[in-house]
Amino acid sequence: MNLLHLQALLLAIETGSISAAARQLGKRQSQVSQWISDLEIDLGVSFFDRSGNKTSLSQDGEKLLPYLTHSLSQLDKFVQSAQVLAESEPSTLRIGMENYIPDIAFSPALASLFEMPNLSIEVYREEVSQLEQDLCEGRTDIILTHESDTIHHTQFDYCRLGYYHEELVCSPLHPLAELSNISLQDLSQHCELVWGDIGHSDENGFSPHYGLFSDINTLIAMLKRGKGFAFLPHEYVSSMISDKQLLPLDCDFEPVGIKRKVEICWRNGLTLSSKGAKAIDAFKQKHLLI
Repeated sequence: MNLLHLQALLLAIETGSISAAARQLGKRQSQVSQWISDLEIDLGVSFFDRSGNKTSLSQDGEKLLPYLTHSLSQLDKFVQSAQVLAESEPSTLRIGMENYIPDIAFSPALASLFEMPNLSIEVYREEVSQLEQDLCEGRTDIILTHESDTIHHTQFDYCRLGYYHEELVCSPLHPLAELSNISLQDLSQHCELVWGDIGHSDENGFSPHYGLFSDINTLIAMLKRGKGFAFLPHEYVSSMISDKQLLPLDCDFEPVGIKRKVEICWRNGLTLSSKGAKAIDAFKQKHLLI
């Protein structure tokens, strides 16, 4: 049984076409078709139902697909881990952080990495989809992201770390400051200030009108002037709440605050290196999440 044949089979299933799989592999369609036929003969099952020029996944193929996907993902981990061992200890670790995760929570972990001898650190911010693509394609080593809905990541290793709180805040001069308990109806009457990327506004916000800011400092400046309300990480507003420049609001729909869960993901095999293992352990042990 040939590994390339199994990869061709998975590609044909994912693309829905043997010809598309052949194009991605740079092979002739007849060759890829023969590989899949050989697999069917060897295993005694038919992966596809063929009718004229149409090909669709068979019931047997649907049952075996999860095993095929898992086996090839484990093989990828094996190959990538072997590459890490062959490269010896890394001289640079590239770390990506999802936009809007408070960097304050990871400052102790990052600081400890600079204590490792002969190791350079590169840290950058990006959206989660790009971070995961960077990780899968080997352009980065570690990413810190908000926890996804994915039950189990198959293309990289990961660990759930904890969560941070978001506070609902406004200026003491804002009309919401006069209310003892805030409802969704109350919020809908005022402008919501959102920390986010221009062009990626949240259509499911708490108000029909909003202000979108890529720079949190500009957003906070507008808050202080009484121009709206915002949900922001506690770490960024705690000192201004203490100084009474901003006021935390109690809301009836989130009585204990909003929890934003965070996870760390790293490329396969990274922990087989001493420096990689220490870096992952630092993020697991020295973060300030709850």
